[in-house]
Amino acid sequence: MFQKWIICGWQERKHDGLRHPIMPRCALSPNEMWAALVAVCGYIPVPLGREDYIELMPLMRQKINDYGIRIDYRTYDHKALNPYRGERSPAADGLWEIHYNPHAPGQVWVRLPKTDQPRGYGWEAVPWIHHTLVDAPFTDCAWQHIKRTVARRADRAQHEHDLALALRELLERAAAGHGTRREKVVAARARTAATDGAVWGILYGRQPEAEADEPGEDVFGDSEDDKEPLSDDGATGIWPTEHPPLSDSPTGAAQEAGVPAPRPPQVTVYDPFEESLRW
Repeated sequence: MFQKWIICGWQERKHDGLRHPIMPRCALSPNEMWAALVAVCGYIPVPLGREDYIELMPLMRQKINDYGIRIDYRTYDHKALNPYRGERSPAADGLWEIHYNPHAPGQVWVRLPKTDQPRGYGWEAVPWIHHTLVDAPFTDCAWQHIKRTVARRADRAQHEHDLALALRELLERAAAGHGTRREKVVAARARTAATDGAVWGILYGRQPEAEADEPGEDVFGDSEDDKEPLSDDGATGIWPTEHPPLSDSPTGAAQEAGVPAPRPPQVTVYDPFEESLRW
């Protein structure tokens, strides 16, 4: 809604600094100036890449300890952090830059120095240590709800494990249609965020090939229960197993003669990377 308001609301307002050379006395809106420039020069789509998308996420600066990275009673750890445990970052404050997605707190991204990269650094995805225990999607809202309802009865490590178990039970209850109204709302928000994340995965070039997919395989790493069924005209290129009967049309006659008929146009999700490569 915010993005739509920017395009259809804010960018429709006249701006005194935007003037058309042919109409210098008439102030234009950003959308009108954009249309005028595109009509003259055209445009080259330059979509955000994976690293740009990560950098737009919320960030925090922390140390990389022996146990990994701890954020809000969640511990993230990976063997890629081994060379940097207890070490200072190249930044002036000595802390490491960590980005996280509040709508999918199952992993974080750490900026690590990599000399083989053009920028001199790279992003390393570090998973939550209990991501195998909680395989259903959840959000920071669900985590905060669990933190308020689960009392701490042991040390920090055991308390984190108890929180993960409580989170899994909450998501399972809500998926089965049980639980309180608040728990159902929390689980519904988590499912919505997971669906949006899958769509962004397709938009940013992580769409798998249809031929490589096996029945029941989860291409996004989620459990089988978390996926929405794909339609026959979806972006995966999977066609229905049952085809309509041949008609009296030229296409049907061609099929009866053994000539393969052209497939109907397939509905796909817009891929900005493919368009940028064409340009």
